[in-house]
Amino acid sequence: MHVTLRQLQVFRAIATLGQVQLAARQLYMSQPATSMALSELEKHLSCQLFDRTGNRLVLNAEGNKLLPFACELLDRSAEISRLFDHSDHHRGKVTIGASTTIGNYLLPEVLARFEQAKPDITVELDIHNTTTIINKLATLEIDLACVEGLCQHPDIETIPWREDHLALFCSSKHPLAKSKTVTLENLEQTEWILRESGSGTRMLFELHIGQHLRQRCLKMELNQTEAIKNMVRSGIGISCLSELCIANELAQGELVRLPFPKKNMKRQLWFSTLESV
Repeated sequence: MHVTLRQLQVFRAIATLGQVQLAARQLYMSQPATSMALSELEKHLSCQLFDRTGNRLVLNAEGNKLLPFACELLDRSAEISRLFDHSDHHRGKVTIGASTTIGNYLLPEVLARFEQAKPDITVELDIHNTTTIINKLATLEIDLACVEGLCQHPDIETIPWREDHLALFCSSKHPLAKSKTVTLENLEQTEWILRESGSGTRMLFELHIGQHLRQRCLKMELNQTEAIKNMVRSGIGISCLSELCIANELAQGELVRLPFPKKNMKRQLWFSTLESV
């Protein structure tokens, strides 16, 4: 095991800010990953670098010996990066993996602005469900993941991005379309067209609604939101998708939001990257 630049970055950030939580935020790392980096550094050096005082970490004698060397190495590393940056802009290729909702309804506009700002960087977008995208990130098939499902992989760091909400909906011609409220009994007696297992949308549906249904008539499972909307629009069953996916159809009256008195089905969207080593 060797001391890494990431461990030294964590050490310097904690020495400066006095708290693991603040250092994690500054470095865009999770708090457990930051704590582990410090622990591994102390284990490698066979000494503690901080004295614990309440919720603060204060450099001890060993930490004070290390700090100037850590700062020098980190500064030299930054200088090397600047030395070999021969242009005012970067060139290259980045592969982004995105879950279906994000890839189809959020990223196109974001990537269009990015292309204008960084025309010499080629972006490749790979769209699959959350589980597949996380697996691709873990095996280095993609550089960055944008997903709607929470990732539990130990080597992947997640950063909150923005919030999204799911909605129940049906065709304007569906029997439930005129209902003032929709009950669990109504949902148990109608046909469903849902996203496939492994998608972030399906995970949240099961959490908030699926597990409360005593019975369910699952008509179809589809891995494309456009296909689901088309099936529902034709009057075959109801579904549950992100508000981002159905905004236009709701505005045009082709689809109707179902007034289900359930707590708001909110979810967090995430950026995910491999932990730096």
